[in-house]
Amino acid sequence: MTGFVTKKLHTSKGRALGSILKAARTKANLSLEQAEVQTRIRLKYLEALENGQYHLLPAEAYNIGFVRCYAEFLKLNPEKVIRMYREERSQKRLNSVDKQVNLTPHKVSDWHFLITPKVLGILGAVLLFGGVISYIAVQLNQFTKPPQISLLNTAQEFTSDKDKVSLKGAATAGAVVFMNNEPVLVTPSGEFAQEIQLSPGVNEVVVAAKNRAGKQSQKSVKILFNPNLAKASSGL
Repeated sequence: MTGFVTKKLHTSKGRALGSILKAARTKANLSLEQAEVQTRIRLKYLEALENGQYHLLPAEAYNIGFVRCYAEFLKLNPEKVIRMYREERSQKRLNSVDKQVNLTPHKVSDWHFLITPKVLGILGAVLLFGGVISYIAVQLNQFTKPPQISLLNTAQEFTSDKDKVSLKGAATAGAVVFMNNEPVLVTPSGEFAQEIQLSPGVNEVVVAAKNRAGKQSQKSVKILFNPNLAKASSGL
């Protein structure tokens, strides 16, 4: 398009390029369809230019050509129109970046958890610290509560025809065991066994376990020693 007469752009402050292009086309009594046919620029791109929707335009290399062609078609100064387009396009890009940069604090749920060596180190330290605390809590609990004690294969009350019986049992590891206030040998795992001398009649054996904190628990066993049971059995 050669030999066109450029019109003076009356660009008042704040007036957008799109409104200038639309006003020039309307003053020339042209529709967008007519402009599309004569400029060979697709109608949707002409609408994007007039509405300032530059993000709807194709690659920038084509856009400058569209702007120049449309300005020449409307008999506007193409250099001034291109300069306005570039300024507005740059401003819109800056505004778009500003919108994307959200300066308000994010909610905790908005943050993505990143696994880094530093994070792994912190997690390892937390887990180690938690493990130490748990171990101390378990040991403290074991230290402050009375030890457990149990007698194996022994009823709380029974009768014997022999003057000696063997009592076996187990206590919490580390506890000291007594039978009728006499210390009993205990294995590291807490097992013990002791032979008891019986007297005729009812014998009560008190089995006690005491830990290092002085906490104590006990159980008692009553044994009836009747030597006549053996004689009665042999006389049958």
